[in-house]
Amino acid sequence: MFEMIRKVLPLFLLGISFFLLDPSEVPAQSGGQFELGESVIASGGGQSSSGGGFTLDATVGQPVAGSQSAGGGFALLSGFWAVGQTPIANPRRVPFDFDGDGKTDVSIFRPTVGEWWYRRSSDLQAFAAQFGSSSDRIASGDFTGDGRADIAFWRPSTGEWFILRSEDSSFFSFPFGALGDVPVPADYDGDGRADPAIFRPSVSTWFIIRSSDGGTTILQFGAAGDRPVPADYDGDERCDVAIWRPNGTSGAEWWILRSTAGLLALQFGVATDRAVPGDFTGDGRADVAFWRPASGEWFVVRSEDSSFFAFPFGATGDIPVPGDYDGDGKFDAGIFRPPSADWFIQQSSSGTLITQFGFSTDRPVPGAFVP
Repeated sequence: MFEMIRKVLPLFLLGISFFLLDPSEVPAQSGGQFELGESVIASGGGQSSSGGGFTLDATVGQPVAGSQSAGGGFALLSGFWAVGQTPIANPRRVPFDFDGDGKTDVSIFRPTVGEWWYRRSSDLQAFAAQFGSSSDRIASGDFTGDGRADIAFWRPSTGEWFILRSEDSSFFSFPFGALGDVPVPADYDGDGRADPAIFRPSVSTWFIIRSSDGGTTILQFGAAGDRPVPADYDGDERCDVAIWRPNGTSGAEWWILRSTAGLLALQFGVATDRAVPGDFTGDGRADVAFWRPASGEWFVVRSEDSSFFAFPFGATGDIPVPGDYDGDGKFDAGIFRPPSADWFIQQSSSGTLITQFGFSTDRPVPGAFVP
């Protein structure tokens, strides 16, 4: 059902053009105490050996470094990294990471002209592309599995998805959804690729195209008035179906169908809060969290022990844009201030970042899925 077929559509429909498109550089391979019998190319291959008594054919290249690899009588939970890069047991998936450096990028969608702008955190260079129109909905994610978020949108009027491949800037499109649906792309099957998905409020039903096998998951979960808040709440590397229920004066409820740990329900927040789930504690599991516009406060329930903490960051009129901007494995509180187009990001490892990026009428991409 889900085939990656390029659509040849007239430019007036998509308005595709690109600016400052610099080809990414593949970093040199390096590592700790080892010697190479032959050079190791970026895509893998060649032979490597060391004094420790091993020799490998078809060594692991940079694109899969840090992940589990096996074949031909060997198994590796590592690979070769660029100089200064820290090995990790499992590759982390960072939201809105357009350059693949493990950090969320400051980014906006400009509906007035259908432009996307993001600042690559790897080199602070700006990239821009014209892709979409003012009525389209942001639907970015790593649909191709190359470790970089793809620019993508969902068109409510037709139910079509349009995805710009980060590898070569070609695009493909396909129909999935209908007017009134809410796009909720994420990796629900744990294969390292974002799955096209929509939540249909009228019947409280989720429709998910699994990229692993092309099949479709249809699941009824929620009730009238619920808002989708999918995230990996149990740390099994699969996004969980979840809803946030703003119950007026009685408070807000969270209902989470964890793919491994089962159903979780709790009351946390009030109807006027903004849900901002993410892994704020760095344990590999998304924490239930909200931002309160009236006071600019953030409230986070720790997934480790269900205790919570709160802190002020932002003001009325701001837009919450949580993400891992410093690449330390923890979500950072962030806000976009429309009047001045300023970004304020409370980095968990390196202090507060303040930068101006965009116009007052722009939509911040990291805040696209904040209900």
